[in-house]
Amino acid sequence: MFRIFSGKSRSNASSGKQGSRDAGPDRSISYDPTLINTLKGDHKDLINIYQRIWSEGYEQQDFRKIAELLKAFKSTFQAHLIKENVSFYVYLEQSLHEDAHTLQIVKDFRTDMNDIANAVVQFCKRYSREIFTGQMLMDFKQDYEKIGEALTRRVSLEERELYTLYRYS
Repeated sequence: MFRIFSGKSRSNASSGKQGSRDAGPDRSISYDPTLINTLKGDHKDLINIYQRIWSEGYEQQDFRKIAELLKAFKSTFQAHLIKENVSFYVYLEQSLHEDAHTLQIVKDFRTDMNDIANAVVQFCKRYSREIFTGQMLMDFKQDYEKIGEALTRRVSLEERELYTLYRYS
């Protein structure tokens, strides 16, 4: 149901500096020694909420609880994405500006995350209801598993590979 990887290319018209104060060519994002631990903490929170959607919501057939947890999941997920986009990716892009190959990999990771984000938001919107139709009930398990697989794969890649690129420069 959800397109997690669209295969579409997105143009990166913005360098991440748009809308910031004094957004001139000398404006930059500083290294934050606590950022990676903060992002990893977000991952733990997201996994916890995700698991509760199943155990406290779906298994109990408590659709009100599912809606409540999906709201928490979506807002936690979106806050995490903002941190990644504003602090993590912009910093990497500015520190890797001379390494075209690694920079392209980082941009591909960012595009992939945007595709996952769209799927997560669609999932949250579809199932944030206190009453499920029969079709929704049948689809929920499959959609939940697809989102879980994508997030698990993504968290693992970020923590194993991508976050290692974040270094003081």
